[in-house]
Amino acid sequence: MTKDASPLAVGQAYMELHHQAHRIVERAMTAAGISLGRAKVLIRLSLHGAMNQATLASHLGFAPRSVTETVDALEREGLVTRSDDPHDRRARIVELTDSGREAAEVASAVRKKAMDEIYGVLSPAERAQLVSLLDTVRTNLTQGEIDCGN
Repeated sequence: MTKDASPLAVGQAYMELHHQAHRIVERAMTAAGISLGRAKVLIRLSLHGAMNQATLASHLGFAPRSVTETVDALEREGLVTRSDDPHDRRARIVELTDSGREAAEVASAVRKKAMDEIYGVLSPAERAQLVSLLDTVRTNLTQGEIDCGN
């Protein structure tokens, strides 16, 4: 018996995998002492350097308010600092501290280990194929607009 490969079945399988993988990574981050949301901010800053909060929110796909709350918490913990943006007096630049860089390294290692456990069951060729397929779907998505026949 062949599996249902309809767009609905594929979408459902992807969503179930996404939610399961998200829970696994979130539990691993929590066990390492950091929330997934905070880890995402730290890793993004580690990879791309200091940036203003609006840019950070855009990169993460978060609402600006959510990023402000997360950055507030990270700043209280001494993991980031904020300074005035010399190009926009209304904006603030967020930058990792030394402790923040260490926390980002830990978060990156935890994320890598979780991804190895999740996707390590696939061969390198299968992972390459999966990435290619996901890229094809992502490239052909509209900006969240679905024609529901209205």
